[in-house]
Amino acid sequence: MPKVSVIIPVYNAKDYLGRCLDSVINQTLKDIEIICINDCSKDNSLEILKEYSSKDKRIKLINHKTNKGESAARNTGLDNAKGEYIAFLDNDDTIDSNFYEKLYKKATETNADIVKGEVKYINYDNTITYGNINEEYKKTKNKMTFVLNWWCAIYKRELIFDNNIRLLEGCILGGDSLFLNEAIINAKNFQIVDNVYYNYYRREDSGDSKILSFEKMKSALNVFELILNNINNSLNNKIITKEEYDFVFNHWFSSSVIISMRNNELSSKELCSKTIIKFANNCLNKDFFCLSLTTKFPSIYNFVLNNDTKGLSEFLYKNNTPFKFNLANIRSKHILSLEKTK
Repeated sequence: MPKVSVIIPVYNAKDYLGRCLDSVINQTLKDIEIICINDCSKDNSLEILKEYSSKDKRIKLINHKTNKGESAARNTGLDNAKGEYIAFLDNDDTIDSNFYEKLYKKATETNADIVKGEVKYINYDNTITYGNINEEYKKTKNKMTFVLNWWCAIYKRELIFDNNIRLLEGCILGGDSLFLNEAIINAKNFQIVDNVYYNYYRREDSGDSKILSFEKMKSALNVFELILNNINNSLNNKIITKEEYDFVFNHWFSSSVIISMRNNELSSKELCSKTIIKFANNCLNKDFFCLSLTTKFPSIYNFVLNNDTKGLSEFLYKNNTPFKFNLANIRSKHILSLEKTK
C-alpha cells in the first residue's frame, strides 16, 4: 500500500503540466502513487502524461472516454486510489519537494484524519502572498477554520471512504469546498504543518478568476447552500460546536455577499440575493448573525432582515464593485453610530 495517493485531474494543461508532474515525481517521500486522469484533453496533455508515465512507474494514467469535469475526474482518482492517505493536486500547481514527507510524518505521529500544510499564492502579476489558515487555527483551535485551500492537505483513507465523501459531479465551481466541508466535519483529529507549501498559481481562466460566468456563480451558490445544510444538520446533531458553526456560517454567508461582485449582470445579483436571504432565514444562531451583519455588512442589514430580495439585488447591482460596496458600508456604519447617540 502506498503511503500517499496523489490525484491529478488533467484537462488541456500542456503549458504547465510538466512543472506540476516534476514537483510530484521529485518528492522526498518516494512511496507514493500518482494518479493522473486525462479528462479528454484536446491539446497534447495526453502525450505529456504518456512520456512521464513511461519514465516513472508510480504514475497511473487513466483516460476518460468523455469529458466529465474536474469533480468526476477526482472521483475516478478516488476509485483507483490505494494509499493510506489521499492528496489532490491541480494540474497547474506545484508542491514543495518535501511537502508529502512532512505531512505524512505528522499524520503517522498523531494518527491524524487530516494534515494541512501551508499555501503560497503566485498571483496574476507574479507577486507572492501566503495563506493564513494555519495561524488562525493556532489562535482558535477551531478545526473549521480549515474552510478553504482543500488541496494543501492529505486525508486519511478511512475518513474519506468510511464517510462516503465524494466530489459533487456536474458542479463546475465549488465542489471542492463541499468536499472539504464534509471531510473536516467528520475529522476527529486535525493537524497542521508549518513552513511547507502548496504553490497555487492564479489564472484568469480558472475558478479563481476575477469575473465569473453566471453558470459558475450559480454552481458556487448552490454549493454554499449545501454547506449551510451540512453545518445546520451537524449543529443539530451536536457533531460540531456552536463556535465552529458560527465560524463556518459567517464565512459562507460573507462569500455569498462578496461573490456578487464577480459578475455585474442583474440576474447574478438576483441569484446572490436569494442565497443571502436564504442563509439569513436558516441561520441557527440569530443573535450572532445579526451582530455579524451589522458589523460587516450594515448596508444590506434592512434588506436582509425584511426579506427584501428585490431591494437587495438592486442595491448590489448599483454598488457592484468592492469600492462602492465598502463605501456604502462605511456610510451605513456612520448612520448607525449617529442613531445610537441620539
